[in-house]
Formats: sequence, structure tokens, C-alpha cells
Amino acid sequence: MTTEQICPHSVKVLEFDLILDILASFASSDLGKQAAKRITPSTQRPWIEKRLGETSQLKALLEQGVRLPLSGLRDIGPKIRDLGLKQTLFEPEDLIEISDTLSVGGQMKRFLGRLAAADYPLLQAMGDKLHAFEELTQRINHCVNGSEGVLDEASEALRSIRRRLSALEGEIRRQFSRILSDPQIRSALENDNFMLRHGRPVVAVKSHYRTHLRGTVRGRSHSGATLYIEPDGLVELSNQLEETRFAEKKEVDNILWDLTHRVLERRDDIFSTLRILAFVDLTYAKARFSTDYEMSAPHLGDSLRLSSARHPLLLQWASAEYDRPVRELDQRVIPISPRLGDDFDLLLVTGPNTGGKTVLLKTIGVCQLMAQSGMHIPARPGSQVTVYGHVFADIGDEQSIQQSLSTFSAHMQHVIQILKQTNAQTMVLLDELGAGTDPTEGASLATAILDELLRSQGHIIATTHLGQLKTYAFARARAENASVQFDSQSLRPTYKLFIGTPGSSNALAIARRLGMPERVIRSAHDLLALHSDGSSELINQVQATRELAERKRQQAENMLSDAQGVRQEATRRLAELEEERKRLRGQADLQVDDTMRRVRATIQEFDRKMANAPKPWHAFVQDLVEDISQLASSTPLAERHRRFTEGLKKGDSVYVLPLRRSAIVDRIRRKRQSVQLLLDGKQIEVSFEQICRNT
Repeated sequence: MTTEQICPHSVKVLEFDLILDILASFASSDLGKQAAKRITPSTQRPWIEKRLGETSQLKALLEQGVRLPLSGLRDIGPKIRDLGLKQTLFEPEDLIEISDTLSVGGQMKRFLGRLAAADYPLLQAMGDKLHAFEELTQRINHCVNGSEGVLDEASEALRSIRRRLSALEGEIRRQFSRILSDPQIRSALENDNFMLRHGRPVVAVKSHYRTHLRGTVRGRSHSGATLYIEPDGLVELSNQLEETRFAEKKEVDNILWDLTHRVLERRDDIFSTLRILAFVDLTYAKARFSTDYEMSAPHLGDSLRLSSARHPLLLQWASAEYDRPVRELDQRVIPISPRLGDDFDLLLVTGPNTGGKTVLLKTIGVCQLMAQSGMHIPARPGSQVTVYGHVFADIGDEQSIQQSLSTFSAHMQHVIQILKQTNAQTMVLLDELGAGTDPTEGASLATAILDELLRSQGHIIATTHLGQLKTYAFARARAENASVQFDSQSLRPTYKLFIGTPGSSNALAIARRLGMPERVIRSAHDLLALHSDGSSELINQVQATRELAERKRQQAENMLSDAQGVRQEATRRLAELEEERKRLRGQADLQVDDTMRRVRATIQEFDRKMANAPKPWHAFVQDLVEDISQLASSTPLAERHRRFTEGLKKGDSVYVLPLRRSAIVDRIRRKRQSVQLLLDGKQIEVSFEQICRNT
């Protein structure tokens, strides 16, 4: 994929392999599953953009109810590779598996080739890389069958040989029956079953009647009481049968060798097609993963902004725990919306242990790795990631028994390596920075490490429960505090992220909730006051104010969401009313036009009948006909039809109302208010009133 890779240790620490296991479960074949488990995040922006685009296009296709023709896809690569080394031939079942897989390649090539280039250019490009194997698969399917092996139709020689085999077997059975029908021999028989020994027909004869049948003994029973004798009369036929069977095997081998060579001749094309099919199945798995886990394609920018991101492993766990699809989990997994790189480059998350800080780091890290692997991320549309050259993560218990390193020493070794390699294109995720040693020394060391990382201009997210670090971000440009809310009543983390406010340890509140004696709590408060500079109380006040503001903001968002819902419903209803108004107006126009047409027809009939009336009456009727015709031609529909007929020209396509067919204008007779049309190679003439615009 690329020569530069994300740090393998960080990928392992972030448990990205478990994400790939979920991804692999959505693949349709072993090829796709293996490809999914081999994914490594890229550091190349063009590659990432292309993979994200392919996933998005395939997801759009799936959302239309379309499914890819992947049934029958097998990993035939090892079979072909091994055979090339051994120089043996493929058996019929091998050839059927090869043919089925190559047929999938052909179906996929045709399927992707039929997609609209404007909507699915990347998917079409995949199809262009697939090879066609129609001639090879047709030849294999013509020659072999899964249940019958090599078919008679494979060659004329094989068909002829098998006809001879059938004739010989029939003749042997007839001769066998003739021998057994001899009365003298029947008394010597142990049974009259047709049997074979070493491929040759034999008669079961009681041993003491050996002389009753001339032939060659081909075997004996365990007791020796029965002899299996090949009658002399069947020897020549048996010899011919053996020779014909040998000829059959030779011809079958020739056919299999021919098919084997045909496959090996296309070996490079087959391997290339297998790689593309694996890639198609991998992209299919990404699209299905995205659909089932309600993911979206992130934008690629210069900063990180995740909107309502959730960790896929937590979603998987919640789905299994509540036995519901991910899309129905609601708020079972609390989303987070972190940002980094716009107004600050370092986010310091403080608060108590088990407060959700590690989940925060892993969610951010996993989303970043998924995006750089060309996968959608479990966050809302509009989320943005950047393309990092390095992603470093130091999370969890890194104690090494083999190297006799303490947890602190193991962490420091990783941090030292991170400091050496961090630059402006780096994301650094540090969990419980400064832990595992004296709190004062740990805080001082953590401060120096964070300062060094800030100077490197990378993007850093660090967590700590050390109270001394809570004021760090207040004194540093491009640094910001954050906390993960902890409910001191339930003693559980809420996992809600607050940016801008450091977290409180809540140690005394938790101790009181767990039943610590009140006098101990009061004593601890007094001791804390002696060493406090007032910053903790200020932080707690700020946090309480921030939480109140957050609740108000959430209420406002809910109200805004409700208002938007009402607005959307009102807009929808207005659109429906407008459509109804147009429909009713159209119906009214049709009724008026139809009525005027019938009135005009009636008055014209009346005019015809009054043709011989006295002159004044006839003139009066003609004036009436003209007035009604004028009214009929002034209706909205009539006016639109008049403009339509005035614009008619030769070659236009029109709809013929009486025939309910489309036709082409050949000639326009405006004086006669008619038009000559070409319909199915014939010329017809109809009035203007009998045609309308062809929609």
C-alpha cells in the first residue's frame, strides 16, 4: 500500500485488530476476510481519499437495495500456485472451483461495467481491471461436472471409448448370465451374484465343485469353502474391458492436462483478478460495516473534529447485550465530540480514574486509524479527520515481565520514542501521563513532556488524574482543558466530554458515597484546605457552571431540534397543499375544456341542421357558433394547446390521443388544423385536437 506505516505498537494498543475482525465478518468470501485482516492504515492522502470514495459509492449502491454478485467466490490462489510448483494436473472438483470463481469475476466485471459512470466512476474503474475468462470457463464447464467428473462431451474419443465400455460391460453381464444358467454349473454355485475381483468378473463356486467350471481362480473366502473363478469364456472380454478402461483413463488425463494447461496459461491474469475481487469484497465489507454501524465518510482536512463519535467495540458489545441492531441502540453508547487542531493543538483531559478518559482516547484513535484505512467512521456526517504521518498511542498497562520493567518504566520508554519522532504531522495519545511514580515528580515530568510535544507542533491528547496538571492548559497557548463527566451520586462515569473545563477527582465525594465515616471526610477536607491554593474550588465552581451551561445548551438544542421538526412538517404540508392545488386546478381546467368542447360540438350540429333555415336565423346561428368557438379556444388548456400547435415543426415527437401512441410529425397542415404523422412506417393524418405534447 505505502512504504510509510503507522506505528505497529500504537495500532496494537488501540486494538485495531478487533475492529478489523468486525470488518472481516461483513465480507462475503475468505478472500475478502483475509484482505480485511491485512489492512494497515495509510499515510498517503490520495490513497485514503480514493478508498473513502470507493466505500461511499458502494454504500450508496447498497442503500438502493443492490447486492454484489459475489456468490461462489473462492480463494483458488494457493491451489494454482501449488500446482504450478508440483507440475501435476487439476482434478475435476478443482476445475469446477476455479471455473466458479472465474465466473464470479466475469459477472462482477459486467455488473460494475453497467453502472452509471457519472455516479460510480471508482467502482467502474475496479471493473475495468478485472479480466474476462468466458472461453476458459465455458471449456471447463463443457468438459467437467461436479458430480460426474469428466463428461462424455469433453471429446469425441472419450464418448466413443465410453460407448465401447458400456457395450463390453453389457456383453460380459449377458455371458455371465448364460454361464450361470447352465444346470451343471448352477449346482456348484455358492450364489449367483455378479461379482468383481481385481476388476475382473468372477463366479462364486463351492470349493469341492472346482472342476465344474473351467477358469482362473481370482480369490478365496476366509474359510476356503468358496472359490472366486473367472470363467475362461469371459477372459477375452475382460481383457478388452481392461484395455478400454485404460484408454478411458488416458483420454480423461489428456483432457485434464489440457484444461490444466489452459488455466496455468492464464495464471497471471487469474492472480490479478483474484486481487481485484478480494479488493471488491473488502470494499463491500466496508460499505456493509458503515451501513450497519451508522457510519459516515469523514472529510479530510487540517484538523480533527468528530461529531457524536462512538467506539465500534462498544457498539458491538451494546448490540449483543441488548440484542438489538446498532441503529436501534439510541444512547446506550454515549457519543463524544472532540476537536483538535483549530484553536488548540493539545487537549488535556483530567478527572478521576475509571472516568471514561481511556475510552475517549481509544475512540479518537480508532476513528483516525479507520479513516486512514479508507473506512467510514462511527460519527455523524460532517466529521473531519486529518492525515497523520504518525499516530502514537501509549495506553494501558505496559508492564513487561520479560524485561523486568515497571509500568512507569515501560511507559517512559514509549514516551521517549514518541518525543524523538513527533512532528507537525503527528497525533499523540497519552493515557494517565505522569502516573506510576511520586505525584509531584510525575506532574513535573508530565508538564515538561507536554511542553516538548507542544513545541513539536503535533496534535496531542493526554489524560491524567493528577490534580497538579489541572492548571496546565490555562498557562499555555494552543492548549485546552477537557473533562469526562462523572456522576458523584451513582459513582459512574457518564462518558460525556466537556471541552474547556478540567475534571475534578471527586475522591472525597466518592468516599462519602461509599460510606466513609463523616469525621474522616471532614478531616480530609481540613487537610486539603491547608495545602490548597484555592484553584480546586475555583475549578469545581467553573465545572459546575459549565455543566449547568451544558444542560441549558442541550435543552436549547432539543428545542431547536423540535422547532426544526415542526418547520419541516409545515414545509412538507405546504408542499402537499400546493400539489393538491395544482391537481384541483388541472382537474377544473380539464372539466371546463371538456364542457366547452361538447358545447361547441352541439352548436355545430345545430348549425348543420339550420343550414336551410331562413337567412336571418342562419346568420344568427353562425354568429352563435363563432362566439362559442371563441370561448372554447380561450380556456387555459386550449390556450396551452394552441401554443403547442403553433410551435410544431417537422420531426417533433407527439402523442396521439386516440391511438395512445407516440408518432413523428411529417407535415403540418395549419389551414386544415391537422398534421400528417409517421407511425410504424405508415403515414396518418389527425387533427390538432387529437395530439398533445409527448412527455
